[in-house]
Amino acid sequence: MSTIKFASLLIRTIAKPIANSIKTQAKNHPNFRKICIGMAQSGHRIEMNLKMRFFGYRKEHIRPLNDTKAIEMGANFLSEAIIFSVAGGVILFENQRSRNAARDRKTLVDESLARLETDNEALQGALTHHTALNTRLESEVADLRQDMTLIREVLDRHLSHEIENLHHDIAQRVPRSRSEPSLPVE
Repeated sequence: MSTIKFASLLIRTIAKPIANSIKTQAKNHPNFRKICIGMAQSGHRIEMNLKMRFFGYRKEHIRPLNDTKAIEMGANFLSEAIIFSVAGGVILFENQRSRNAARDRKTLVDESLARLETDNEALQGALTHHTALNTRLESEVADLRQDMTLIREVLDRHLSHEIENLHHDIAQRVPRSRSEPSLPVE
């Protein structure tokens, strides 16, 4: 950005010597002199007509400028027009550049926003999927715990029964001595 401002300052600085060379050319070249005299005389007539209307004078014959004054005024007009045109062009260029930068920034923000909205929708879908999966897994874990409790109860009963049977078999196989009291068999 500073480069563009520097370039516009450079262009305006270069425009001043160009305007001064126009003044010099107007004094030396007859064709350019005619152009400057014609512009100065037209400008003088327009200015005098506007002044007479503004101040309320009636319209009279307007005396033309002498050639020296007309050349000077025409050259000044052309040089000021060039400086004004360059300055206006720089302003228009800067305005267009800033519009393009704003448009690019808006486009970038819009694209980023669209990308974030897409990502948000994808994350919402993933969250919904994982929530459903988590609910299903919690239900399966609860079912497995219930099944494990039932299996433990069945195993405990079965083992208790087997242990009783084992005690019973052992008690029948061991010979009893006469001094031991006999155990009632169940």
